[in-house]
Amino acid sequence: MEKETKRPPCFKISVPGDDSKKQLVLSKLQKVRTILVQQLNHPVNNADILEKVLDYFLLDHNGQSSKSDMTTLDLNTYIQVQKKDVDQKLFLTAETSLQKIIKVVENHSSICNGHFSIKKLTPKGHVAAVRFNCDTDKHHSMLWSSSPYLPNGEYLANLRTFHGYICSGMLPVHYNRFANAAKIGHINKQKQQYMFQRYKNHIEQQYNESIESAVLEEIGMYDELTGINIITDARHGWRKNAKDSSVVAIGEKIHKVLKCEHITKSDDSVSQRHEKLGTQRIYHYLEEQDVQVNVHSHDRNLSINKLVKDTGIITNQNDPWHAIKKVKVAMKRVSAGPKYLKEKSWSAQLEDKVESVATHFHWAVRNCEENPKELKDVLLNIVEHYKNNHQKCHPDSRCKRDTNYEPKRIIISIPIAEKLLLGVIRKSTIYTHPEDYVLAKDTCYVESFNNTMNMFQDKRIAFSNDNYQARSQLAVCHWNENVDRDFTSIWNPNRRNAPRSNIGKKNYKPPTYNYRQSIWARQINSFIREKIERN
Repeated sequence: MEKETKRPPCFKISVPGDDSKKQLVLSKLQKVRTILVQQLNHPVNNADILEKVLDYFLLDHNGQSSKSDMTTLDLNTYIQVQKKDVDQKLFLTAETSLQKIIKVVENHSSICNGHFSIKKLTPKGHVAAVRFNCDTDKHHSMLWSSSPYLPNGEYLANLRTFHGYICSGMLPVHYNRFANAAKIGHINKQKQQYMFQRYKNHIEQQYNESIESAVLEEIGMYDELTGINIITDARHGWRKNAKDSSVVAIGEKIHKVLKCEHITKSDDSVSQRHEKLGTQRIYHYLEEQDVQVNVHSHDRNLSINKLVKDTGIITNQNDPWHAIKKVKVAMKRVSAGPKYLKEKSWSAQLEDKVESVATHFHWAVRNCEENPKELKDVLLNIVEHYKNNHQKCHPDSRCKRDTNYEPKRIIISIPIAEKLLLGVIRKSTIYTHPEDYVLAKDTCYVESFNNTMNMFQDKRIAFSNDNYQARSQLAVCHWNENVDRDFTSIWNPNRRNAPRSNIGKKNYKPPTYNYRQSIWARQINSFIREKIERN
């Protein structure tokens, strides 16, 4: 016996009216059926039609309801997470993506009374692709991306995150650890390499624009426009036998980087020669820009000394701070030691003169009137000053002006102390080569720039050539934008045990990062140009 097919349960609704009324209702019912079948793409029965019609009426009625009726709706967006949900998936989204999903849900609610639920969430880097299904009609399904697309097909949120990662100087291992610990997705290594190959070109363009502007600004600071003064230094990528070196030239007036040369072992296998090669390239770059160098200051690299002097038209100057630092080391050797060598290789009469002798050297360099002979004479007078003989001291010094002057330091009275102090002075670089220090040029700004480089290049990490150069260029952009920025106040610590530090410390305004936005704009503009060219 053939099994009977069970019909679904049904109910009847009695509608009053004659035959003409019946035909009119059935005609309208058929028109609604046709529209719904076209929209839903599947057959519908009379119950579906009536439910849709009633939903439309109720929706329209609720839309015109009074303000008091809105209180019955659940408009509270506050959600307190449960313990079981604290490890739920996280992702980045964008404002336009949120607006898009709101619009799609509104359109769906206009034709269906069902509700969307998440069927599948697929991570795409820091972005999520979410599949939503309707609980009423299985044909109602949509795929939503939490980020809009760029003209090249990349996700905006992923590229913006990569932009922040690169411009911050963050190391790859730090990015990986942060992203994995925060559970906000992760851009894989291959994708990072692909993005970086395009990104480095925009960094280089921003760097070139920065140094070109810096050169023009530096030239404009000199009245005669005959040339500029530069400060150079080399920074090695590692602590020993470095593969990479950065040789930087900074303008003496505006303190901005004019050029930063990246030298590798493929250029010269000996890292100690990198500074000379980088300086030669800097000279060549400035010549191409038709810029003459008048004074070149550095921290006394002998090969650079010879290179500068061989040009015949550039004045060579060395930083006195490095030379005086060695004087302090020599003074410590002759002011303290084992007891059996007392008054032989060291003297107790020099124990309080380490810092004061260094101060004399600084003063002598800055007050020698650019005369090498005068500088040597002032240095030799240090011994006479501590012997309490002030005949040759400067007329403005306190020991000359104050008739009641009493020395604070121990007066030198024994020949061995005088001999040891004189030996330190005569062996100092400033005394033996006074012509390299008479202009009192310091390299403190280029040393500060090297500290900025440390934010982008960790000396413990071996970078590829492209990565090292991109990080160097980012450091230059950051430095040129923020060097000598305004300060809000000066803080004076007033430390009694460190009177030299009582000159005050500036509280600078927060740094700016306009170069980052400029690099981002270059990246987006390149995508738009490529799209136009393809079309």
